[in-house]
Amino acid sequence: MKLLMQSDDYGITPAVARGIVDGIEKGILRNTGMFMNMPWAETCADWIKPCLNEIALGVDLNLTTGAPLSAPSDLPSLVNAQGRFYTSWESRRMDSEQNRDHARIDEVRRELNAQIQKYIELFGKKPDYLHSHAYETEAILQVHHELAKQYDVPYCSDIMKTLTGKTIQEYRIGWDKKPATLENQAASSLKDYILEHSAELLSQEYCLLIGHMGYVDKALMELSTYSLYRLNDLDAVVSPEMIDWINTNKVELITYKDLAGLHKK
Repeated sequence: MKLLMQSDDYGITPAVARGIVDGIEKGILRNTGMFMNMPWAETCADWIKPCLNEIALGVDLNLTTGAPLSAPSDLPSLVNAQGRFYTSWESRRMDSEQNRDHARIDEVRRELNAQIQKYIELFGKKPDYLHSHAYETEAILQVHHELAKQYDVPYCSDIMKTLTGKTIQEYRIGWDKKPATLENQAASSLKDYILEHSAELLSQEYCLLIGHMGYVDKALMELSTYSLYRLNDLDAVVSPEMIDWINTNKVELITYKDLAGLHKK
């Protein structure tokens, strides 16, 4: 079985970034997407640069967390009075109340293009892939695909479905107990999920596991309801049990770059 082990949200906070780097250096994490609009993006970029040869680092296209890279005055449909993005919950509520998408597509394109440009500025290369984050509509997804084509960068779902010609089974945070109370978060375990579903996972030729690895800091508590989930997801990817499971079952850890390479052969 070929496994893409992915963490969303690299750089959402410094603690999350530190945890993801540990998941790469000490464990089995091989793919992560970065938030480019956070004030500590430069520092987080420096932390992960030594890992770039062994991982795929993409951009999590973010319209819901923190402040935009573009001037808030240029994004009136995307930001609140404080100049910060509406949360995913607020965006979905506005769409429902107005019976239409509240986000203006020209503003979406402006901001997401700025995020990709920021990545290129910090890393001196294009991202390895693009990935959606939290809130999306059909129109926003169309912008994602347009930007992927414009920059000649694979879009994650296209890599999985189109580039390889294979069916890749995605297991996305199915282990998280909801609602996201601290009790439910503490009881959630990616490690237990993998071990309990071992036969099913190993039966796949390709498999994608997407989690939210990281440590917790005050900034995270202010930005996300996902806090303790991240500690447990990180524990899974660095745990001796998971490393032994990978080795015993001869699981090949791959990246989105590997899949894109298959398409080019």
